[in-house]
Amino acid sequence: MTAFLNRIENSEAISLGAVSIVGRSPECEVIIADPRVSRRHAMIRKQDGGFYLFDLGSFNGSYLNGARLTATRRLHHGDVISFAEHEFHYTETGSLQTPQSAGKTGDSTIALIRSTPVVLLVSDIKGFTALSEELEAGDLAQIIGGWYSDCELILSEEGATLDKFIGDCVLAYWTTVEKDTLLAALRAANRLLDSCEKIYEARPDVFARIHRRFEVGVALHTGKVAYGGMSQGEFTLVGDPVNLTFRLESLTREMESNVLVSGDFVKAIPEVRHHCKNLGVRRVKGRAQGIEVFAVKSFPG
Repeated sequence: MTAFLNRIENSEAISLGAVSIVGRSPECEVIIADPRVSRRHAMIRKQDGGFYLFDLGSFNGSYLNGARLTATRRLHHGDVISFAEHEFHYTETGSLQTPQSAGKTGDSTIALIRSTPVVLLVSDIKGFTALSEELEAGDLAQIIGGWYSDCELILSEEGATLDKFIGDCVLAYWTTVEKDTLLAALRAANRLLDSCEKIYEARPDVFARIHRRFEVGVALHTGKVAYGGMSQGEFTLVGDPVNLTFRLESLTREMESNVLVSGDFVKAIPEVRHHCKNLGVRRVKGRAQGIEVFAVKSFPG
């Protein structure tokens, strides 16, 4: 499937890639030269068989079919998207097909799946349900959009592939398990924690009103996964290490630590052990065998 934003004011058709940033910055894929549009205003991302619109904490908001965006929304052919007074029609051509089964010949391209070791990162907003209940929709959209924007920027700069946003959670990975990528994952975790302070300081009035801070949990793990095109137009990774990283992240509440790493991660880069506290072997939901867990107390370099 190919998707486009068609600028109504001049009929310009802009092809959307896997990630397209909308804003007034010249680095954006969709540039709107208007001071009412934020530098990084919104993001359109291809995932789960379609294209999704995220507001990136913009000052004036993003609008879908006349309604202000307060959560991630999947786009549909014919939707009207507005930024300030600039309107775009979203259009699609073609459709996503389920890939042909392995070994089938003909005109269909067979997906190439590789099994490869990766470094995995999962981050999740703590207390998201409470935030959703206590904040006005517009405030929530700005805060979550700001977090999406920071995640996309930080992970990109640290060389990760951002696999997907799942509501209040992000999954990313590096396709080699080497010292450089392991250190990059730790830097990304540290920067994601720093971004929480930035988001809090941008709207202290909102957080003071609900007597909360903005916090995330981060989990890092390594393992071998299936990696490649799971369907036409969709590239992702699956496997037990992915599930385990999500389970590890959920332990950040119980362990009262914002960053947890697995024993496998520490074994891959033993010099970080003195930055960590060994929390022992912990049981996680859905697994008979426990996992060795470390809390990161400081970050290398």
